[in-house]
Amino acid sequence: MKTTSKILILFLLSLIATSCFKKLKEDLTPDGTASIVANGTIVDLGKPTAVTLLGVVTVEALKNKSGFTLLLNKTDIKAGKTYDLKSSTGVFTFLNEGTYYVPNTGSLEITKFTDNKIVEGKFNFEGAAVGSISKRMTATGTFTVNIIF
Repeated sequence: MKTTSKILILFLLSLIATSCFKKLKEDLTPDGTASIVANGTIVDLGKPTAVTLLGVVTVEALKNKSGFTLLLNKTDIKAGKTYDLKSSTGVFTFLNEGTYYVPNTGSLEITKFTDNKIVEGKFNFEGAAVGSISKRMTATGTFTVNIIF
């Protein structure tokens, strides 16, 4: 009888542990979409990620030497808020085919934000390649991603 009880308790504990690990894996797996059109061409960005660390939400979508990174102060993020990308140095970086671009003009609008759950937005910008005045970029994009931390 005692052996059966011990086996039953071990089975229940392993079932609970399996459920907890499955939930943790789901919470740590990024889920979302990101799209960008750069100089009229659709760029495949793969799955975006979003993490919160030390009060900064980092949204990133990078694939095949192209993508973008956003750094947002968590206390400053509000749905409907628009950021000026030119005056927000360090907030937005764009990489296209291995070349980084700096916005001369542009905006980022946060369309949805739920603390530690989801961040969604859209952006547009015109800029020049770092170290080159003649290499220009115009881009628009959207993103929606679950925050994994």
